Amino acid sequence: MKKNKVFTYLLVLFGLILLGGCTATVERKTETVKEALVGHWVNTMGSPDYYFTETKLIKMEDNGTKTEMTYVVVESNDKDNTMTIRTTDSKGGEEDKKIEFATDKKTMKETSYILGVESGTQDYTYVDSKTKP
Repeated sequence: MKKNKVFTYLLVLFGLILLGGCTATVERKTETVKEALVGHWVNTMGSPDYYFTETKLIKMEDNGTKTEMTYVVVESNDKDNTMTIRTTDSKGGEEDKKIEFATDKKTMKETSYILGVESGTQDYTYVDSKTKP
């Protein structure tokens, strides 16, 4: 009987440790605009969601359409909290995006350019550190 009690306590303790490990959050790095970009961003108008790594971007539309792209940083300015990236999709299509972060880097304004012509502006809010949907 005593062995069962010890086993039960150990099992509960193990479960609590496992649960604690699953809910641990990763602290977000925001010292530079390049670091601040990494993670999951949601469009304030609803769609699309962005998932950034250091070199890749996944764009998820509300209807489930998923577009995977790579990007390079064209320029960045940590003092002004701005950066410009050039995205390239799987067909070779390129688009420049100027990103302006708020001071706390929890929101950003994205202005897109195609062939140097502004094609739209959207606002995004940082959600979490996920880099994949």
